[in-house]
Amino acid sequence: MIIYCNRPKWCLRKKNGVRAMSILDAVCCGMPSFFQYLSDKKLINSDHVLVTKDGFYMINKSISSILISKGIETFPDREDRILECRNFFDDWFLFAVPNHEDHAYGLLKMREQEHDLEQGMKADGDTPGVTISFISFSVDILKSCLENPSAENRKEMGMEINRVVAYPKQSHHPALKTYFIRPQAEAPYLVAETYVYHIASFSTAGSLNVPKAYKEIYLKRSASAKYSRVPNFLEENNREANRAVCDHDKIYIQNVQQLSRYEKLAILSTHTGNVSYHSFAAEIRYHAMFLTKLMKIRMPLAGSPYASAVRADMSIGDKEFQGPTPYYNLYGKHVREQVKHHSDV
Repeated sequence: MIIYCNRPKWCLRKKNGVRAMSILDAVCCGMPSFFQYLSDKKLINSDHVLVTKDGFYMINKSISSILISKGIETFPDREDRILECRNFFDDWFLFAVPNHEDHAYGLLKMREQEHDLEQGMKADGDTPGVTISFISFSVDILKSCLENPSAENRKEMGMEINRVVAYPKQSHHPALKTYFIRPQAEAPYLVAETYVYHIASFSTAGSLNVPKAYKEIYLKRSASAKYSRVPNFLEENNREANRAVCDHDKIYIQNVQQLSRYEKLAILSTHTGNVSYHSFAAEIRYHAMFLTKLMKIRMPLAGSPYASAVRADMSIGDKEFQGPTPYYNLYGKHVREQVKHHSDV
């Protein structure tokens, strides 16, 4: 069974397959104050603001692009080594959810297959995927850096971003958990749709190389059936499409501005391991369900479930063999709960 996402229901104005909200409409609907600040400073425009009907906002312009728009291209790390913003913050995007009378801000990752580390560059990881961090991000620190990009402010900004996306022993923000633990949450579907179009933009001459991690899984399939889940899905997807959408080496895209449902799922499955939008949403919610005090208790050999849950990481790889992954079961209760609330997807 293949579950497809057709036209998304969340937005107002469509651009490159993903719908954006005009700044005017966003203001009328209560755009987060920091997003309004970025708009006023001409650091983002109307095409960058994405929003759902249940109050989730994101800026489809990376942190590094926002910084570079302000002329900020480097930052000192904790050891005062000068690093390039474009090599560390190019995959991270701001989002916000309702929090009483204002919003709680966070960061999400949308990464394509990169090759920075294998080329010897100082950079973050190369493996593609999506990450939702449930740790709140201080936009005041980013604002201080944008208004006064001193070495001290740039260093503090870099440390704050890394606290949210990488540093251990962090705690979630209640508003972020409250939003994403709901099966009704629309953000996972918006993020999935935005991500597949983001990845498709890297295609050339109608094709896109599959990630290295997926190739490794495909090559292992002949040795063990446990690696067959995503490759088998892609072959079924090809049959449903009546053409080779993915031949396990490349994904073939007919119109990058208007992806077919088969192309979307080929991209999503090879880059995140999720073979449906509902599975993708269920994985995010599954992480949020473990954000409790009890889950902070360290378990023998396994460590703390909380530490693994505080950032929901959707990526292709061997993680399904390292612990429970009920969100991969399209007939399981977690995915069925998503289908129940998003039957039009």
